Amino acid sequence: MKDSDKRMANRRLLELVGSIRWRWRALIFLRGLSLVGAISGAVLFLSAIGIQQMRYTAESVVWMRLLTWGTLAFTTTWFIVRPLLRRVTDEQVALYLEEPEPALEHAVVSALDADNATFSPALGEQLVQSALERARKIEYGRRVEQSALYRFGGTLTAVAIFGLALAIMGPSHLRHGFRALLFPMTDAASVNPYSIAVLPGDTTISRGSDQMVRATLQGFDVGDVSVFTRSGSDETFQRLSMLPDQANGFGIMLLAVDDRTAYFVESAGIRSSTFSIDVADLPYVDRLDLTLYFPRYTGLNARTQEDAGDIAALPGTLVEVRGARVVTASPDTQSASRRRGGGLRGRGGWGRLGSPSQLEQLVLVLRLYKVDDDEDADGEVKGRLGEWLHVVA
Repeated sequence: MKDSDKRMANRRLLELVGSIRWRWRALIFLRGLSLVGAISGAVLFLSAIGIQQMRYTAESVVWMRLLTWGTLAFTTTWFIVRPLLRRVTDEQVALYLEEPEPALEHAVVSALDADNATFSPALGEQLVQSALERARKIEYGRRVEQSALYRFGGTLTAVAIFGLALAIMGPSHLRHGFRALLFPMTDAASVNPYSIAVLPGDTTISRGSDQMVRATLQGFDVGDVSVFTRSGSDETFQRLSMLPDQANGFGIMLLAVDDRTAYFVESAGIRSSTFSIDVADLPYVDRLDLTLYFPRYTGLNARTQEDAGDIAALPGTLVEVRGARVVTASPDTQSASRRRGGGLRGRGGWGRLGSPSQLEQLVLVLRLYKVDDDEDADGEVKGRLGEWLHVVA
């Protein structure tokens, strides 16, 4: 046999061994990927349910992320990387080929040993040619592990389709859990779909006055909502049940708040931030005289209201505010007309009164507070409803 033919025969033998090695590695990869997908998918599914049960607390999201990604890293290393890094000799590959193909009768292993000094060159050439002829009859090993490749490929496809369908068409809370776990760089506290919006939040009120607390559930709906309060030197929070209101929320009136109060709202394991109600000896209006100048189309004369409260009038009405008597932090009650440099300012807020069968009225509620001492507080100001009104000295 010519040297070129000998080299070609040896190259074909090595190509045969290389193709069998590639099939072996492909089998390991598909089998490992199937196991990684199944195990990691199951852990991801259970973790998504877990953070749902734990109401997406930041701690639970962090731990479940570590569990999910740790499982993925471990299974990938154990089932894919570790087997593929193992060194396999040509003789081991030949044995791997001959085990399911007994017709080879160890011809490939013998041909690989043809370079051994104990063999004559002629015998080595015959062994190589015999191995190639026998390999041709078994389609060069294309049937080796063919069913296993199909089986693991189908398993991997089924796992991928099931996971994709669950991520697209699964329950919303499950899909949100997947997003929270699969994006570890997202802040753990920001992925919580459940929250409680609380009004007024942090606020300051007059000592001894009442304060309405309202809560709106976001992302979930349950029937039991409670507010927990702690006043002054109390060490424990007191629980009060909140009642549903007309705005699809819940509310409760905290009566006669005399000391600084910390509070938060909780429902179904979801807890809002802790807020504080500070109390101060704020000034308030003890007396307010109003003169209402109605629009011309009404045909009504001006009307004076002494010791009035909220302003209720038709749109376009001019309101003249005078005679405001303000109670300050001191026990003395002073008339605003006797004070200089300590005027009061009020802003109108819109509301509605009346039933559908009546003309719609617009309501303006004055909320008064101190202005800077250097602000001009002389004179009187008329303002339309919805604008700033100045109650001055």
